[in-house]
Formats: sequence, structure tokens, C-alpha cells
Amino acid sequence: MPRYRKTIRSGDVIEIEEYFSPRAIGKDYPRGANENLTPEEQKKVNERQARKKLARLINTNFGKEDLFITLTHAYRLDYDTAKAELNKYLRRVKRWRTKQGLPELKYVAVTEHKAKREHHHVIMSGMDLTAAVELWQQGRVMISRLDPAGEYKGLANYITKEPPEERRRRWSQSRNLDKPKVTIRILKSRPRREKIPVPAGYKLVERSWYYSDFTGETQYIRAVRPGGADYGGYGGQNPEEEETEANSG
Repeated sequence: MPRYRKTIRSGDVIEIEEYFSPRAIGKDYPRGANENLTPEEQKKVNERQARKKLARLINTNFGKEDLFITLTHAYRLDYDTAKAELNKYLRRVKRWRTKQGLPELKYVAVTEHKAKREHHHVIMSGMDLTAAVELWQQGRVMISRLDPAGEYKGLANYITKEPPEERRRRWSQSRNLDKPKVTIRILKSRPRREKIPVPAGYKLVERSWYYSDFTGETQYIRAVRPGGADYGGYGGQNPEEEETEANSG
């Protein structure tokens, strides 16, 4: 049975999975592990996968010179109107950047409206803070430059804390975002339970083992280049001491 290593590089973060699987690389197979999940369990699986995808997207495209903005409306609006106002704001930002000779705008945006007054969380290319605030024209603005971490999993989790309504996307994004780099290769023989080595120049953030009907027994690590902590924090524990046996999802 072949053993595979999947490596995902997103900015300063690297994730590595090793697993045995009878399935051939490049072929599609039904994900049998999800067939017996309840709707609520499937929802949680989808949320975890979406947050991983968003974190990788942010890590790949944004860093310490870029902005994290929360734009709040002065009055209650319905969801569609709030989204329309956000799009107007982004168009104003694009025009401002063009006049300033800045590169094309990159952004990821999430709109929340269930628990509080409608507001938007936006991660976008760096620019003058005063201009970014004044271009909103709708209400309160909270703005800061991104933490120089290179790892924004905690931030991705924070801005997706409100589950999306059915048939609505969790976030919107500019079309010019780069994708994480994913490679898969077959490994030569190595002891089954030997730990995946942490790549040189990286600090281990997470190590775990879990079982999946799709990938079999899987070992996983996540590591980040030194220079900052996860936006949401590591919990003050040593990842080497947090090895867990968990179900996939």
C-alpha cells in the first residue's frame, strides 16, 4: 500500500500530511466517511474545512503591511443592501489606489448581520489608514495593520464565527488572489509511527494523528516561520506535547 505526503505551502505556513491509502493519486473517489454523518455533524465538518481554506488564502496573500478593517453601518440594513454598500466601498478603494499608482487591490471580506448591526470584516492590501477610513462614508471604522505573524488561522476563525445563511457564500474575495501551493508525492519506506520532521527554519504549531475513511491513518503537522505568533495565540502550550488522536473532518 503506497504512502503519500501532501504538502501545503501558504505564505509563511507549511502543512504536511502523511497517510497510507490504496487510492491512486489523481483519481476521484466518493468520500464514504461523510455518508453517515448527521446534518449537524456535516455542517461542522464543512465549517472546519472552510476555515482551513480561508486561513490558507489569507496566509498566502497578506502580511504585516496589509490591513484588517471592520466597517460598521450607522443604521440597520438588510443583508443585500449592506453587501451593496461594501461593494461600493471596495470600488472607491480601487479608484483611490489607481490614482496613487498602487498595485491592484487584493481583499477578502465577510459580512455579519445576525447578532449585531450589519458590519463587514475586510482584509485587504496595505494603504494609507486615513484614506481607508474616510472612503467608507457609512459609519464607524476600526482599522489596524496585520500582526506580523505570517500565520492568520486565528483571524480566519474570528471573521467566520457567524455561520453563513443557506446558499450564501462565507466570504467574498478579489479575483487576483494567489492560491496555496499543494504538492503530493509517494514516500519511500519509513516507520509508520515516526514523526514527520519539522522543516528547517520553521516552528511547530500543531501535530496530530487521526483516521479517515478517505485517507486512512493520517499524521498532520502545521509549522510557521519564526517571527510572530498565531493571531489567535497558541494557548501557551508546547505543540510537541499536544499530540492527539482525533477523528477526521
